[in-house]
Amino acid sequence: MADTEKEYPDLNPNLEVDTDDMIVVKEHPLEAGEKVFSFIVLIFGVIALKLSVDLWFSISLRRGPRIASAAAVPVFVSALWVIMALWTVIENFKLSTPLSKVKSTWEKFTKAIAYALPLNVVIMLVLIVAYCASLVMGVSFYISTPAFLYISMCYLTRKDYVKNILWTGIVMAFIVVVFRVLFSVVFP
Repeated sequence: MADTEKEYPDLNPNLEVDTDDMIVVKEHPLEAGEKVFSFIVLIFGVIALKLSVDLWFSISLRRGPRIASAAAVPVFVSALWVIMALWTVIENFKLSTPLSKVKSTWEKFTKAIAYALPLNVVIMLVLIVAYCASLVMGVSFYISTPAFLYISMCYLTRKDYVKNILWTGIVMAFIVVVFRVLFSVVFP
């Protein structure tokens, strides 16, 4: 038996390991951009709280603000949102991210954007913008939607190009039957 096996019997590769006892240790508890995201959630929570308080006061102008008012639930939910988001911001700023050691703000920003928007996400966003632009420019829904679906499926799967035509047809048939025929939605 080697000296390390005597000192550390748990490191013996021949022993069976129970996965419940395993602990996964990450170098950084947060991913890039999580601190900023929690701060953005806090900002939206504060905006929602202000709007719900304004609603609460506007509904109860005659009798004054009451707990039983219709706007009391949005005030409660948005206040809870702000409290939890503030707590998350405080806790997150105690933790490290892969960008914690980077000094330059611009470098932090570019690395966070690169992490949050990988190439596949950027390409899909470009395809979505192109699809919306084609609809705004007057291209028929029945032309732009199948083109968008087919190009998206082909890009994301990178195979089965013939099968993607079939799937595009099935999805389009479903959209037309459900929305156009059943619900009488007028497509652009």
